[in-house]
Amino acid sequence: MIVKIADTIISPLGCSTEENYQAVKAGCSALREYHWEDLPEPFVASLMEGERWKGNDVLTRFETLVIGAINHILPQIDFDISSPRVIIILSTTKGNVDLLEGRDGTPADSSPYPGETARKIAAHFGNPNRPIVVSNACISGLCAQIAAVRALESGRYDYAVVVGADVQSRFIISGFQSFKALSPEPCKPFDAHRLGLNLGEAAAAIVYQRVEKAQSGQWIAGTGAICNDANHISGPSRTGEGSFRALKTVLEDADVDDIAFVNVHGTATLYNDEMESIAIERAGLIDKPVNSLKGYYGHTMGAAGVMEVILSMRAVEDHTILGTKGFDSLGVSKNVKVSSEHCSTDKNSFIKLLSGFGGCNAAMLFTRTAGTSRTRKDIRVGISSQIMITPDEVILDWQKLSTTKQGGALLTELYREKINDYPKFFKMDELCKLGFVATELLLQGIGDRHEGTADRAIVLFNRTGSLCNDRNYQTTINDMENFFPSPSLFVYTLPNIVTGEIAIRNHYYGETSFYVLDQDDLALIRAMAEDVISQGRAKSVICGWLDCEDKDHYLARLEVVESL
Repeated sequence: MIVKIADTIISPLGCSTEENYQAVKAGCSALREYHWEDLPEPFVASLMEGERWKGNDVLTRFETLVIGAINHILPQIDFDISSPRVIIILSTTKGNVDLLEGRDGTPADSSPYPGETARKIAAHFGNPNRPIVVSNACISGLCAQIAAVRALESGRYDYAVVVGADVQSRFIISGFQSFKALSPEPCKPFDAHRLGLNLGEAAAAIVYQRVEKAQSGQWIAGTGAICNDANHISGPSRTGEGSFRALKTVLEDADVDDIAFVNVHGTATLYNDEMESIAIERAGLIDKPVNSLKGYYGHTMGAAGVMEVILSMRAVEDHTILGTKGFDSLGVSKNVKVSSEHCSTDKNSFIKLLSGFGGCNAAMLFTRTAGTSRTRKDIRVGISSQIMITPDEVILDWQKLSTTKQGGALLTELYREKINDYPKFFKMDELCKLGFVATELLLQGIGDRHEGTADRAIVLFNRTGSLCNDRNYQTTINDMENFFPSPSLFVYTLPNIVTGEIAIRNHYYGETSFYVLDQDDLALIRAMAEDVISQGRAKSVICGWLDCEDKDHYLARLEVVESL
């Protein structure tokens, strides 16, 4: 059984869980309008202010927030965070991406590589384990907690410290502006007059422990599920497919009568809120209260899934369903129960729901009611196929394929000679091209795509995240006189998009996850793939290392791990 033993939130509304909860309960919002000289348009956001959070010559703003959050939970725990039995998991969408701007004063040992950032943070606390960065777009915070539960249930660790954080920058704000996704006023989740989302900054930390039995009233991390829409890399499914499937999985182990509410993503974009309402109805939860916290904080990206879980826990402890700030009249097709007012509850559980670019969706149950502990399946796995692609050669199941090109031209040659039926290939960024070609050849090798099912998961890792395309996008916003942020480039500045492209191609509705490490670690990659199968989330997993520094420097080493 996995229980929560500590938590904290650092945000513009406060520097502890209690400060934040009381601010939200009082109806406070941190959203306000900002005018940045290096952006052509004003924007509404919730940003960390004050000298304390500006970073310094040792830590970036992002690192300052993450380390600050971990420091806040240290007095709450009675174990040594430097122990090898402790794993640190970092949830972030863009981390130190603002370092690409090349501004003066950057700490010498700070890096835009997410895995190296996580390693620096782990080293700060003396933790010897390789930290895991979850980079799964907007669902990263919930995915990080699901990964933590799996790592603890496997017995590899006794404690997991999960930290979600992101800071805003020209890079991120200009990208969302290019999508025309930002509201010019404080957002209005699920409202008939909603105009889009607001962005926010925060860091939140939650600590989980593996125990034999939960104490009375202790929070238990219940079933979690990650599912893909297999529909579109930047648009929600019109049927809410992935979100519905995630909810359906979570409800298999839930006491529905004890669910106080569903805390949704609720970004206040036209299509996200509509999609969530459809998924909630399809899952049979239309009579359950629904709330969104984006009207208080905006979309805090990698922090959202952690912070909103913590606030929802505190609300249930207070017998309260927090109101959806900004909501007035229902603006979605399904009659979900949304209210701007706080309500009382005597229930002891809630569901957290998130969705994001790449077609990814996640849901997770949290409860204070002790039930039957999940048993990890005793499984045997085998590897049915392997592929390695470098700029110079391709080896499929230990056989070298005949090729004539190198570097970026090699991927195009492989596509034309071996695939050649998916023109969208030419719109993809280099990471997606690499992942697409590698999986196509891998699946051709085993002759069974498992097309149209949720039985196959995609779990990929790398070192660079999406930095190859991040650099390309950065060039479109460097010069204010030639400022042309491109939505078609920005959507590929998330590494998990490659998992979405593979899911769409093969109609995979199962789990799609992307992780970043400071270096390749085959043992860890296989262990995390086996975690997915052992939880019954898939019968097979396409997993491995997929790293792309630029179009001429890359490595794909993928395999299909299957339950025997």
